[in-house]
Order: sequence, then C-alpha cells, then structure tokens
Amino acid sequence: MRDDAEFQSLQRRVRNAALLLLVAFATGVIGYRIIGGADHDWLDATYMAVIILTTTGLREVIPTSTHAAELFTTVYIIFGATAAVYTLSTITAFIVEGDLTRGFRRSRMQKQIDALRGHYVVCGAGQTGTAVLRELVSTGNACVVIEHNHQSLAAFERELPDVLALQGDCADDETLMRAGIANAAGLVVCTDDDKNVLVTTVLGRQLNPRLRVVARATTEKAASRLRQAGADAVVSPAQIGGMRLASELLRPTVVGFLDQMLRDTNRNLRIEEVLVPHASPLANQTVGGLALHEAGTPLLLLALRSPSGEYRFNPPDGTVVTPGTRLITMGEPASVQALRERAESA
Repeated sequence: MRDDAEFQSLQRRVRNAALLLLVAFATGVIGYRIIGGADHDWLDATYMAVIILTTTGLREVIPTSTHAAELFTTVYIIFGATAAVYTLSTITAFIVEGDLTRGFRRSRMQKQIDALRGHYVVCGAGQTGTAVLRELVSTGNACVVIEHNHQSLAAFERELPDVLALQGDCADDETLMRAGIANAAGLVVCTDDDKNVLVTTVLGRQLNPRLRVVARATTEKAASRLRQAGADAVVSPAQIGGMRLASELLRPTVVGFLDQMLRDTNRNLRIEEVLVPHASPLANQTVGGLALHEAGTPLLLLALRSPSGEYRFNPPDGTVVTPGTRLITMGEPASVQALRERAESA
C-alpha cells in the first residue's frame, strides 16, 4: 500500500508524461503546417504529426524532400517517438501496479467523505481505534478513520471494509480536512503518541469549534494538557483498566451484564442519550407521556440530565421533561433512533 505522497508523485509522473506527448504533438502539427505552406491546411499537418508519432508509415501528404523538412522530420521522429514510448510505459506501469484502480477508489471514497455530515472521525486504527469503530458501526453512526501505518490500515480494511479510511498523519490539518472534520460531530484521538494526540486535539478544535473531542492519554500529565488544549473528555486506558479489575472483583454480576449487553448480537442493547430540543414535541411532556414502552420500540429510561447538568435517576412518570433535557435510555439502537427522530421532529 502506497502512502499519499508516493501516490501523488506517481500522478505527477503520468501528468508530466501526457503533457510531454501533447507538446510533441503540437510541435509536429505547427512544424508541418509551416513546412506545408499555403498548399496544405491544418488537417494535413495534423495527419502528418499523427503518422510520425505512431510510426505507422502511411502516405505523406506534405512533401519532406527539402533539407529543412528532412531535418525537422528526423528530429521530430526521435523526440516524438521518445515521448510516446515514455508516456505509454508510464501509463502501463501505473495500471499494472494497481495505482490507477487505487486512484479511482480513493477519489470515490473522498467524494463519499465530502458528502458526510455529523459523522465521527477516529484517529488511529490500532486495537483501541478498531474497538471504537466497531461500536460506532454497530450503533449506525457514520465514521471515517485516519491511520498512518500501512500494515495497521490494511488489517483494519480487511476487518471493516465498509468503513471509510484515509492513510495519512492525523496531526496534519490537510488530512483532517480531507476526513471532513469541518462537518463532523465528533473526533476520537487514540494514537499511542501523547504529543501526536495533543497536536491533533488542538487542530480539531481549531478547525471545528463545535466538535466534541475525546482523546486518549497514557499519563495524568498528558490528560491535564489535553483538557487545557480543548478536549471535551480524556480517557486513560490505565485508569479504565484498573476500574475494570476492581469491578470484576467487587461486582462481577454487574460487569457480566454490561458485557453481555455489548456483545449480544441478537439484542444489541446500548445505553444512549437523546436530546430534547426547545421546539421538540417531547418538550414539556411528562415522562409517562413519552410512551417509551410502546410495542415495537421499547426503551428503559434510566435518568434525566437537566440543562444545568443535574441528574435525576429513575424519574417518576409525573416528571416534566423540560426543553434541553437529555434522556438517558437503554434499548436497541433502532429504538433509540426512533426516539431521537421523534424528539427532533417539528
């Protein structure tokens, strides 16, 4: 798999070769038009340039009996044949090596990325990044992954071939723009290098101030810097791992339930949040009036988060859902999406 710089270099080679052939052809047409004089038009000159470049050896329509014409034809044959052979070999190599097919694939993928709105950009296709992307895909979210390492990206594409993937440095603003960061809803940075994570976080915040940025940190010092740089949330694998070990020790049944909820392919249960906008038909209704237990789209309401940030767990049916409240529910992704559409409908 070639990186973007090498691919662009190959593209430039093909363009340069095509330009060289075009210059050779134009030179032949103009030269033979001058040699032909008033007795021959541009069509005759074009015909002569074509038969010389292609070395077909057909009948000459413009006489080349003069010394000037012979000299021009000799030089033109050498120059034109060289340009034609070079162009043909470059294009052939481009096709044989698969770069043309890959170029079309990249172009098609870039168009798909450009059309995305409200998607998620994941930087890093290692074990952590792949786990993030699996969750995003299983819950029906559009996403784009950025990975610099050839082997990691190839392994990722084999496992999740339907996810849009870019090869490049996530700490480069051009790469982030190609991933549609300006139109994205969230950015997850889970590379192993804390400095790279910090730079990517700063760039993501600058390129899209509305973006929700979640970053991975290996140390508490790095976590503090990431929060100062604009990360909305910072996750430490060491801390999460420690909490998981303690939970397995103290509350194994709860951990088993959560694992089953995430891994059960038949149910695919998730804990999600749904925002109730000010113009939502769900605003100012009671919890009982939300009808979350309707057949076909059953949901369990775990808590309400008020606009001020206050949580109310297991709210009773008479609780009023004020505008700006977030509903924390548990259920299947399809049921959550149905509730989200109800909340956002005018």
